[in-house]
Amino acid sequence: MANADLASWLGLKGVQKLEMGNTGGTVGFDGFTVTFTQALHSSGQIDETGVAHSLGSANGLLLHVEDEPSVFHMGDTDIFTDMGLINELHQPDIGIVPVGDRFTMGGAVAALACQRFFDFKHAIPCHFGTFPIIDQTPEKFVKGMEGHRTLVEVPTIGTALSYE
Repeated sequence: MANADLASWLGLKGVQKLEMGNTGGTVGFDGFTVTFTQALHSSGQIDETGVAHSLGSANGLLLHVEDEPSVFHMGDTDIFTDMGLINELHQPDIGIVPVGDRFTMGGAVAALACQRFFDFKHAIPCHFGTFPIIDQTPEKFVKGMEGHRTLVEVPTIGTALSYE
C-alpha cells in the first residue's frame, strides 16, 4: 500500500503486489479500509546513480476496521491546521503520533496537535530513539499530554497493545 508515485517506483524495482492510492483516497479490503491523508514531509529517493526521484506526496494513513477502534498513523509530519478536518471526517480513536523532532514534529508540538485537533482515546508516540540525531525518548510528548483526557501509551519492544 503506497501513494501512486511511490507504488510506481516500487513496481519498477520489482515489487509485484502493490495497492496504490493518493491523498484523500480510500482503498477497501476485506473487512477494513485505508484512507490516505495529508502529511507535511519530504518524499523522495536518490538512486544508485545519484538521480533524484520524487515519490509523491507524504501521507498519513487512517485504518477503519469494522467494529474496531479506528487508527490514524500520522506518518512523518509536522502539525497543520487541517488535522482538525481529518478528525472531523474520520474521528480516529487511536493516534500513532511522530514525536522525534528534526524530521517530524517534536514532542511538545505533537502534544499540541493532539490536544487542539483530535479527540483520540489513545495516543501512541512513534519515530523516536531510532537513530542518534532525533529525540531518544517520547518524554516531551508524554509531559505535554499530562492532564489531557487522551491516554498516552508508550510502546515497548515485545509488548502488544490492545484496544476495545
